Amino acid sequence: MAKVPDRYVLTGQALRQLRKEKGFTLEELAERAEISVSYLSHIERGTRQAPLTTLESLAHILGLGLYDLFTQTVGASAAQETPSTYDSKIQTLLKTLTEKEKKGLHGLLKQFHRHGGRRERDGA
Repeated sequence: MAKVPDRYVLTGQALRQLRKEKGFTLEELAERAEISVSYLSHIERGTRQAPLTTLESLAHILGLGLYDLFTQTVGASAAQETPSTYDSKIQTLLKTLTEKEKKGLHGLLKQFHRHGGRRERDGA
C-alpha cells in the first residue's frame, strides 16, 4: 500500500503551488511574512510544522483565508487554469507600481477591454 502524504506535506505543496500562481518568489513571500527563506522552504516541503499564526499570515499575503491552505488540492487549480507567462510578468510589474499608477492602469485596461469586446462582437 502506498504511503499517503501527511497533512503538513499536502499543505506545504498547496502553499508552494499558490505562491507560484500568485507570482511570488520564496524570497518575496518570506520577506513579507517576516520569516526566513529557509524556514518557508521547510514549510513548503512539509519538513517543519509552522504555527497557525504563520500559516495565517502566509495565506493572507497570498490573498486567501487560512482554511484555503488546508482545502487546496494540489494540481487542481493548475488543471483549471494555466497562467500564461504574461500573468507572472504582469504581477511582478504591478508590485512596483504606486496606487496612483495602478489606478491609471486600471482605467486603461477597462478601455482596452471595452474596445476589444466591441471588436469581437462586431466580428472584427
